[in-house]
Amino acid sequence: MMDKPWHKYLIFGLYCVAIYFPVFLHLDWQLMNNWDESLFAMRAAYMSEEGHYLRDYSLWVDGGMLHRSTKPPFTTWLQVLSFKAFGINELALRLPIALCTLGLTMLFPWFSRKKLGSVNLGYCAGFVLVTSLGFVREHGSRTGDQDAALAFYMLAGAMAFYNYLDATEQRKRHGWLAVFTITTIAAVMTKYAFGLLFFPAFLIYAIYKKQLWSLLKRGTTWLALLAVVVSLGGWLAYIEHQLPGFVEQAFHHEMTDRYSTAYAGHDHPFNYYFLRFWEDNYFMPWLLLLPVPLFLLFSKQRSSLRDFSLLMFLCVVLELLVISFSKTKTDHYDMVIYPPMAMLAGVGLYQLGLAARQLWQEKSLRPVALAAAIFTTILLFVMPYRAIIKRVYKPEARDRTMAYGYLLQKIQEKQPDFKQFTILSAVYNGQVDYYAGLLKRKKGYKIKLSEHPKLVEVGDTVIACEPQMLDTLKVRYELNIIETEGRCILAIATGKKEAIFENGELRIESGSGK
Repeated sequence: MMDKPWHKYLIFGLYCVAIYFPVFLHLDWQLMNNWDESLFAMRAAYMSEEGHYLRDYSLWVDGGMLHRSTKPPFTTWLQVLSFKAFGINELALRLPIALCTLGLTMLFPWFSRKKLGSVNLGYCAGFVLVTSLGFVREHGSRTGDQDAALAFYMLAGAMAFYNYLDATEQRKRHGWLAVFTITTIAAVMTKYAFGLLFFPAFLIYAIYKKQLWSLLKRGTTWLALLAVVVSLGGWLAYIEHQLPGFVEQAFHHEMTDRYSTAYAGHDHPFNYYFLRFWEDNYFMPWLLLLPVPLFLLFSKQRSSLRDFSLLMFLCVVLELLVISFSKTKTDHYDMVIYPPMAMLAGVGLYQLGLAARQLWQEKSLRPVALAAAIFTTILLFVMPYRAIIKRVYKPEARDRTMAYGYLLQKIQEKQPDFKQFTILSAVYNGQVDYYAGLLKRKKGYKIKLSEHPKLVEVGDTVIACEPQMLDTLKVRYELNIIETEGRCILAIATGKKEAIFENGELRIESGSGK
């Protein structure tokens, strides 16, 4: 009965509804993040506005601090297309990343139906992914950062590699090699060598399949490698010609320095990523299902499910080892392993469903099966989905690192007449630079960026959020507060205060304002 066509469409429709909310709900509600989303936003916006698609942004806004992104531009080009179609805004920046996440959730059932014998296994994997708190979050699938897109390219590449080794017809083999080459180019043109971190797993899997030597003998293998090298090398050569020293900076900042040196705030122990899976609930409760596919690896019977589980296992373990040995461990280095882990947990969830179905066929055991089904549904479906919806519906508290953006948003809504002011910021703040440039370019604001509150003149309108800036302003100036948001203020300096020393102590008095 379940093989009727309308049942298949119903299940697919329910699956689409289930993945829609974690992926797309309130995608534009949160402002641009300071790191690293605002950098990608300025880069894509600069390309969109200036028409320089092979160059990085230089100065999106006059007076902004130069913090050039050294990453390759492939995914940025997708965001540029989105800006061209929908305007420069939060939704347009994040939509290509969300679509890549959608692509992941479609790859799972497609591959499972074609190669693993059951589309339902793919549905299980997709559900696991969109209910994984480690993946559906900031700097993941919910923002304009590019790690979720990279995860899509790398998983698609892994599936293409599996199909390439599995193909027996030359035409199909060439087709899958072409797909593998394209996805590899997309990966390295998004994040350099990081996009190649599944390759050790591919090498070991090829040895397991006894095909390594035949791969090395094929001319098409080296042609594919040449295409990857030419794509990345050609872009690097061009950008080095435009910006001398770029290659050295990129190689140092993106690879060698990060791997050998612990950046401030990112010095974590070796087991940092492992612990987050359960201590921070980044992959719970799905972590409990991983023993099921691991058990399959020790099965004597060869099968597509066993082989692909092995490939996914190798991708996860080897990637985790590489990033765990890195001295710098950022919050998002593990993003690309969540899709392979979701595939493995999906296998476990699917096998659990098959066991429950067999249990139900025994009439005497149906009460037990029903109780187990209710418990499992609450534990593995209701609770994870509830947790993810709570996260994406709306943030419970505003992020203090985005205070400038909140105030600028409020000024546009409640103080539309104030379009000329100075933003005071002593440290690099990508969100300030992005929104200041956007307001100047698109809405006619006259905004000056400054690190020096002592240069404020009487009559100037200023924005400040940082404690040192606020303290200096309050000590030196009489302020007429126009608008506030948290600790941030929009104020007019109406007069200067005079500093008078009496008995060695500083006393502030109101001055004439001259």
